[in-house]
Amino acid sequence: MYRVICSGAATLCVALFILFVVNSGYYIATYGVAPDSGADFLGRRAAPLFLGLAIVLWACRDLDVGSARDGICLAMAVTWMGIAATGIYEWTIGTASFAILVAAFSEIVIGTLFLLARR
Repeated sequence: MYRVICSGAATLCVALFILFVVNSGYYIATYGVAPDSGADFLGRRAAPLFLGLAIVLWACRDLDVGSARDGICLAMAVTWMGIAATGIYEWTIGTASFAILVAAFSEIVIGTLFLLARR
């Protein structure tokens, strides 16, 4: 299960990297937020973070049960749950549309899967 979760999350991170580099405004508009130059700038700056996560996940997908794998799982759970929490917060204060909750649900699922994949 761990290998599949890492591979899937790595693929998603590569897709997000490409999307943020090519057209971060489109991604931002998906959630009902008007893209501007500041948001585009931040999106492009955040893009390498997703590529870095993808590389770590892909490189670590074959780790045996142990402290390194446990650390990866915990870090990924916190990352995905944190992204979900910010989305839910932005929806509650009216910044983002209902579409952000769909993304947040997916992010919670990914974070939960990483928690379940621990040891």
